[in-house]
Amino acid sequence: MKEYHIGLDIGTSSIGWAVTDSQFKLMRIKGKTAIGVRLFEEGKTAAERRTFRTTRRRLKRRKWRLHYLDEIFAPHLQEVDENFLRRLKQSNIHPEDPAKNQAFIGKLLFPDLLKKNERGYPTLIKMRDELPVEQRAHYPVTNIYKLREAMINEDRQFDLREVYLAVHHIMRHCPLSR
Repeated sequence: MKEYHIGLDIGTSSIGWAVTDSQFKLMRIKGKTAIGVRLFEEGKTAAERRTFRTTRRRLKRRKWRLHYLDEIFAPHLQEVDENFLRRLKQSNIHPEDPAKNQAFIGKLLFPDLLKKNERGYPTLIKMRDELPVEQRAHYPVTNIYKLREAMINEDRQFDLREVYLAVHHIMRHCPLSR
């Protein structure tokens, strides 16, 4: 067996090689010069996978937080309105809710505050806006951010369902688990 040397050049996306004899002249193996290169795709970082993994974890934590919030509020909401949480989960897909795309609440969430008229149920937004200013405090605020602001600034007792909606909104968009 003849003495030989193998030279390698290892890069980030290729490997080059050559086989030489003891005088460092290229050797021939099976009639071909023993030199070559192998190209391949450059390695990728785990950043893309990490993004998917962190998103999956963040959504899982959010779901857990909201489920835990439901457990805390459920017995108390039962006393006020036994079907509130079920209606809340279905309100965005219910075809009879005229305010489902306009605001965070519609007739399905607060049916005890609505009176049916000849055109069906009006939205809470419309009802609240038609009332005199001093009577509007008895109806839910029509925007979640305005509701949160009202809970900070107004000196009155809010409906437990409104409190739940405000806390739910805060917990859903909590920056702690990002």
